[in-house]
Amino acid sequence: MSYSDPINIGIFAPISLLEYLNTDMQNFLIKTKVTQLSLICCLLLMLACGKERTNIVAKAYHKTTSYFNGYYNANEILKATTKMIDEQYQYPGGGLFEIYYIGNEEQVKNFEGDFDKIIEKNDIVIYKHPNGGFADDCRFMNGQSHYYKKDFRKAMENFDYVIETYPESKIIPKTYLWKAMTHYEAGNPELAIDILEKHIFPYDTIEFDKKGALDMAIFQSKLAIDSSNYPAAAKRLAPIVDDVKGRQNRAKAHFLLAQLYAEADDFPQSFEHFELVEKYSQDYDLTFMSKMKIAHLYIDFSEGQDDDMKVFEYLSKLLKDEKNIEYADQILYELGQLELKKDSVDNALDYFRESITANQGKPRFRALSSYAIGKVYFERYQQYDSAQVYFDAAANSITKNDAEYKEITTLAKTLRNYVTFKNTIAYQDSMLYLYSLSEEDLEKAIAKVAEEEERKKQEKLRAEQAKKAQEERELRENMGGNGGRGMNNSFMNNFGERNSQQAGASNWYFDNPTAVTQGITAFQTKWGRRTNEDHWRRSRKALSNLAANGEQGGEAELSPEKAKADSVMKEEFGDNFKYYVDIPKNSDDSLKSEIMIEEAMYGLGRIFAQKLNEPDSAIKTFEALLDRYENSDFDLRSRYALYQLYMEADNPIFNVHRNFILNEHPKSIYAYLILGKDPNELKEEENNFSYAYTGLLSSYRNRQYETAIGFSEFLLGQFGTDNPKLDYAELHYIRGMSYGYMGNRDSLRDILTYVVNAFPEADVTPVAKITLDYMQTGKAKGSRPTSSTNKAQSKEKGDGSLTDPNNERYEGFAVEPKTNDKIFVLMYIDQKNVSKGDATSKVSNFNKDKFSKLNLKTFTFLYKSQYLLPYISHFTTEEEAAAYVKSFLANPISKELLPSETDRVFYISHSNFKVAYGRKRMEDYMLYFENIIDK
Repeated sequence: MSYSDPINIGIFAPISLLEYLNTDMQNFLIKTKVTQLSLICCLLLMLACGKERTNIVAKAYHKTTSYFNGYYNANEILKATTKMIDEQYQYPGGGLFEIYYIGNEEQVKNFEGDFDKIIEKNDIVIYKHPNGGFADDCRFMNGQSHYYKKDFRKAMENFDYVIETYPESKIIPKTYLWKAMTHYEAGNPELAIDILEKHIFPYDTIEFDKKGALDMAIFQSKLAIDSSNYPAAAKRLAPIVDDVKGRQNRAKAHFLLAQLYAEADDFPQSFEHFELVEKYSQDYDLTFMSKMKIAHLYIDFSEGQDDDMKVFEYLSKLLKDEKNIEYADQILYELGQLELKKDSVDNALDYFRESITANQGKPRFRALSSYAIGKVYFERYQQYDSAQVYFDAAANSITKNDAEYKEITTLAKTLRNYVTFKNTIAYQDSMLYLYSLSEEDLEKAIAKVAEEEERKKQEKLRAEQAKKAQEERELRENMGGNGGRGMNNSFMNNFGERNSQQAGASNWYFDNPTAVTQGITAFQTKWGRRTNEDHWRRSRKALSNLAANGEQGGEAELSPEKAKADSVMKEEFGDNFKYYVDIPKNSDDSLKSEIMIEEAMYGLGRIFAQKLNEPDSAIKTFEALLDRYENSDFDLRSRYALYQLYMEADNPIFNVHRNFILNEHPKSIYAYLILGKDPNELKEEENNFSYAYTGLLSSYRNRQYETAIGFSEFLLGQFGTDNPKLDYAELHYIRGMSYGYMGNRDSLRDILTYVVNAFPEADVTPVAKITLDYMQTGKAKGSRPTSSTNKAQSKEKGDGSLTDPNNERYEGFAVEPKTNDKIFVLMYIDQKNVSKGDATSKVSNFNKDKFSKLNLKTFTFLYKSQYLLPYISHFTTEEEAAAYVKSFLANPISKELLPSETDRVFYISHSNFKVAYGRKRMEDYMLYFENIIDK
């Protein structure tokens, strides 16, 4: 072939030419050609593969780039990050397990950067490669990232975007599931269920991949658990439990499934899955928990002595295994539960105490053992004081994450309140008793208490020294015997020899029966043991409480005022001043003590009724309150409680309290509750009353007399004539005066005459009389009234003798009781002659013997720190009260209670009593009674 051939030259000329060139030149030309070809290919690829291009080359490019540069890397980061969060899971103290843990807000903060990186990579794929086939997956993964970050709003936005933008995507069912899970975690389970019911459950054709099916089953089981439908939860979880990836997560899944079967009382299935936990678990803590669960299943479901022995042998074997030393407290706790099931209460208590001793810094199990002991005292022995000590110990150990937290802390608080109320009653009664003693007797009592306290203090010091020496000896023995291991050898060796027998005693306080007994005795010495007596009054038996009060406060820092007061008392009473601190100094102090007792009695009654389910004790407590405090602020509440308690017991006495509330307090919330009416109506009524009464006074003061008359007529029409909140005398007075100022003299005269006749003792009555006198004669017998609150000061002058009703010493007293005024009998006794307890007891006995039909109530006040005022209530008429006084004076008991010439017995109206006792004018009233009333 000739090279001159134009066709051949055209085709082969470059090759032919290269044959004549050197090697370097040949390499240069070849590289240049390849580079040019590459540039041309890249240019063509760029033109073909823009993000909006859909040709084959573009699709291949975007799909490859989306997966390897974006989705794959983001997904790997997501798997690694969620795994690290899951590894922070702490096995719950009780309660059901989580298979996959999504962390709390504090934990997730440490991983926010990783989730942000995931979102960043996905965003590049979404915006640069929208047609690469992974935009929907990347958007879904962004939603998952926000879900883990607890940003549920943004998670929802991403899931909604996937559903709206990619309706044909294969991940739509999974997206709806995660949207439901997001609602659930955001606290809206109803919306979560609604999504499942609308978008997943109705469609049989929906298929999840293995991971989606796993998530779906776990979520459905969680929803069933929330509604306590444990069989349904187990049914959802069982088919997929072996699909859970990771040995430890699979172990957790079997543990949860076993828990669900146990809650459903399916012993065989529960047992099977707890055993599988050990197969998969790589954590001995979880393995041991499953062993304890198996033991508990045996305890709950075993029947007969043979089964009990098997459980005992199983637990004994675990206890002797050296690797379980740190778990000994849990094993001992289960042994205690086994003994409880066998009704071997003493053995159970021993095991629980040993469990506390063996505890190595695990608060929950220390709490459970303390709580178990407390429940024995609470439920079986009803020794609430002892139960409270253990419940408090449990409450101080339990944490908020433990399943038993609410139950333990609630019961501990209830019993703490119980003991507080009981101690308040006992202690304040003691103080009132000491207040009633003469100075000489009080000094003797204080000296005796101080001596006893010093003796106990020395005993306690000697016991502590002996205990410390014993602990040091045993510590040396243990350190020498087992190299400082957690439990001593003697304990481990002795354990195998016992089934129902107690092993060697522990040094810990609550494991020593003698120490416990001493502690309970000391506790009761300090706070007292109160029985359910008919009367709550304390006499000499409460004196022992005084020593305890001297110990209260310890090293608490005193305020300057308190320090100064203590300094004054120390100067007066010497080293024993601390015992005098809480003893009332005067009648005001004694009244404060009575108020504290009153409040504590009501609180105690409520605890008996509502918390401890002891209706009989509640009834006794409320009745004692009503007996002791006739005009108590808790009167209505106590009566309503008694009404309910008697109703529940089907006791007809409930009618007594029902009728009292309805008749005496028809507008109270308790009357509305009894009648089944809405108590909210009372609020509206009270608002109307307040508005109208305020309007009445305001309009009268501002001389808007027509408006004042309108308000007065509204009040009378709306609230009748017996509303205790209304001052009817003042209401009619304002109404009459308003008519007078408007020129209607007849209405003024008629209304003021009604005020004078119907309300002779009212504050406005003297002013009304002056106005009527002025209208009749044109001359007033006093100054012209300026307001409804002025009182008449004009009195007829007498001779000033004790028989003169107008004697200044009698000011404020009235001969005739007011309408519906109660009548009482009082005694005035020098306490040097009779003790308060004797006076109350003897008067009560006299009442039961001679006046039992009247159901009289007696309690005793202290007056001016010197005199006792036994108070007998109440009588319907003065004649009835006078007959009581006459009968009492004729009885020999009067010589015992009224030995002195200054001692008296008399009757008194409630209105006069308020003046005589409230203003410390009892002596004036006795003169008034003898010279005016009793004449």
